[in-house]
Amino acid sequence: MIKKPLNNKRRNRKLREPFLRRAGRVSGRFMKVLAVLALMPALAYGGWRGYKELTTTERLAIETINIAGAKRVSEDDIYDLAGIEEGENILSFKVSDVVDNIRRNPWIKEADVSRSLPSTVNIEVTEREPLALVKLDALYVMDASGVVFKRYSSEDGLDLPVVTGLTMDGLKEDSGGLEDGLLKLIRTLRERKGFNLAMVSEIHVDRVYGLSVFTLDEGVRLELGMAEFEAKLASFEKILRSRGGSLAGIEAMDLNNYREVVVRFSANVVKEGGEAHGKKG
Repeated sequence: MIKKPLNNKRRNRKLREPFLRRAGRVSGRFMKVLAVLALMPALAYGGWRGYKELTTTERLAIETINIAGAKRVSEDDIYDLAGIEEGENILSFKVSDVVDNIRRNPWIKEADVSRSLPSTVNIEVTEREPLALVKLDALYVMDASGVVFKRYSSEDGLDLPVVTGLTMDGLKEDSGGLEDGLLKLIRTLRERKGFNLAMVSEIHVDRVYGLSVFTLDEGVRLELGMAEFEAKLASFEKILRSRGGSLAGIEAMDLNNYREVVVRFSANVVKEGGEAHGKKG
């Protein structure tokens, strides 16, 4: 005897939930969604009113503005740049806007602004460290990171060596490491005992021959190339000691091969039959 297969579709229809019950459940869910949607404007309005109350209440008025890290830039200038005042609600300003305002001063490298509820604002600044003056179309100030950040003014009161041989386009397109070499040389001179940055009047940059410094005493040119600055300066000091500390009559020293330094004397010394013609030290 052949059994007829069951009709699954007919069986499933018989087992399905009654229509009215299913419709009631769907309707209930729909009403819950409508209730939530109906509450949203009220919740949004309540949130807005709460925020407005917080940002206008006198209970959160600023009573103290602390400023830290200011040395070259006066605290009054930072206060003015910040654009916030005592008595103002502590939540009424945007921190990022205050930071941007303070950083408009070129001497300010970084600024951190925080709130200490209920009434104190803390501002901490990090100033740029001037490293050298750079001669372009005018004199500019370079910081310790190699950033040329402002035009020099006599009001800056800086006593720093002048860097020559650079151009603004060259600084933007520096791919040969000249700027890194320059910063390394300046840091080496700053950290040295003996001959150091205070004894240098000018640092010259040449894209072919590298870096040279001019001594403050006698204006002697020391050709240093792009590396091994400490060893080369030590050789210079050795020659200087052998001459009793005097640079008189010397025009330049080629220190690129610091084990065999070439000393060039001025024309007057050569004419007078002095120590003479490109002597090796």
